[in-house]
Amino acid sequence: MSKEIFAASALGLMVLGEFCIIYSEVAVARLAQAGSTSWETLTFPVLLACFSGLCLMAAYWLGYRAVGDIWLVTVVSVTSLLMLEPLVIWSMFHEMPGRGELIGFCLGALGLVAAVFL
Repeated sequence: MSKEIFAASALGLMVLGEFCIIYSEVAVARLAQAGSTSWETLTFPVLLACFSGLCLMAAYWLGYRAVGDIWLVTVVSVTSLLMLEPLVIWSMFHEMPGRGELIGFCLGALGLVAAVFL
């Protein structure tokens, strides 16, 4: 297979895996907010987290095969996490970040930009 197919597959699996793990984490927090503690309600988020782990491991494998640089693969992973997490949190909780959280988010984004361009 070509490196372009590896890279595209890695990116798709990375976004899917990050979305699934964020969704399962936020879903469990939502269950805690509702006061739900039964194992039945935790089954779906746990299975989704397991699926996410498989997607992320495959994404790292394919990404490394495509570019040969683990740091670049890691930056793509963290960047997708940085972009997806606020969207998932807002869609599930309808909460905006406070001042401190917003500053931390912006500093994290600046750190990622520095890692990519410096």
